[in-house]
Amino acid sequence: MKKVAIIGYGLEGKSLLSFLKKDRSLDITILADDKGAKIPQGVKRVLGKKYLEGLSSFDIIYRSPGVPFRLSQIQENKSKVSSLTNLFFEIAKAKKAKIIGITGSSGKTTTATLLYKILKNGGKKVFMAGNIGVNGLGFLNKLDSKSFVVMELSSFQLQDLKQSPEVAIILDIYEEHLDKHKDFSEYLGAKSNIVKRQDHSDAVIYFSDNKFSKALALKSKGRKIPLLGRDWESINYKLRLPGKYNQRNVMAARLSAKYLGIRENIIKRTSESFKGLPHRVEFVRKINGVSYYDNSKGTNIGSAIAGIDTFPEKKIVLAGGYSKNLDFSPLVKRLLRNDVIEAIFFGASKNELINISKKAGLKKIRSVNKMKEAVKMAAKIAKSGTVVLLSPGTASFDEFKNYEERGEIFKSLVKKIR
Repeated sequence: MKKVAIIGYGLEGKSLLSFLKKDRSLDITILADDKGAKIPQGVKRVLGKKYLEGLSSFDIIYRSPGVPFRLSQIQENKSKVSSLTNLFFEIAKAKKAKIIGITGSSGKTTTATLLYKILKNGGKKVFMAGNIGVNGLGFLNKLDSKSFVVMELSSFQLQDLKQSPEVAIILDIYEEHLDKHKDFSEYLGAKSNIVKRQDHSDAVIYFSDNKFSKALALKSKGRKIPLLGRDWESINYKLRLPGKYNQRNVMAARLSAKYLGIRENIIKRTSESFKGLPHRVEFVRKINGVSYYDNSKGTNIGSAIAGIDTFPEKKIVLAGGYSKNLDFSPLVKRLLRNDVIEAIFFGASKNELINISKKAGLKKIRSVNKMKEAVKMAAKIAKSGTVVLLSPGTASFDEFKNYEERGEIFKSLVKKIR
């Protein structure tokens, strides 16, 4: 009997257990640092601080994305380490399904969702999985040689990936997740696995005006298909999605769909009807002439700045939260521009933001402890014709479960404004 360990019992851990327990030749143990993890009765478990001791006794180890790959216990048993993503790739490729993998520091979910809709409208047998929150193991039995799978792939899923997708899409890349990765170099190294094992029959679509995206794409042995931001000028689409960065997301989805054989009229129609996703520069409400937007998904500096760049109007920006060891200087530099009339900092990173702002000469700042207070303050000082934008540039874990909860609470606070 093969001894199997599943490290972590979040969404992926639960999905793996459900899938693997069907094979009675496997002896499965759940390893988790959470002593209160609700693991089904009859399943072996090791819980608590010493959950990673004894990994050498297992034949195969499935690592959840939330467990850092660079932990010494993982590295000592690296040859045995796999993941749900690796398992999915192995089985899907054996069934000859075509995988389209999407990575980048922002825009992955929007691009993946739009591409999925385009392929579906184009008559393809298409599925969506990966970091978007969909468990691909649940539809493996439906895959065949005519299937397409659009996968959003985070750096944590890519870090130990042993295969690459037939089509890789690399969106804009900048600093992200430096609270979990050793440094930016390790982050880039993880991302590079999306192309590192491609062959000459594969393809990579990438933004050649982003030096990091370009550098990763050049590691591919497949066909290299570059995109430039100015390419948008030749596309006559009327999008519902605001902002230049959404134009880039649409361009990436469009070029990928064209490569996969979808007609331009289907791509255009689908793109123009696409309303976008929650918490990504989402319009909330206009009251007293002030427009409120939720960009809670702007959890890194690049996506926070992209949210600010969306609007030409004068704006009040709400920023702050749980720092991921990212450099806030580019965000502060953007806040210095004349279109930002006030920056309100909140949460665990507010003091760091204040200190960097003072050094940079940014004076139009205010600070509060909680996001709730930031919304109240913005409502008091905002004048008709301005935009109030939540564009935090941070994670949410100091005050909220995740960016979704932060965004939902922001929207509920805005809707209570009189």
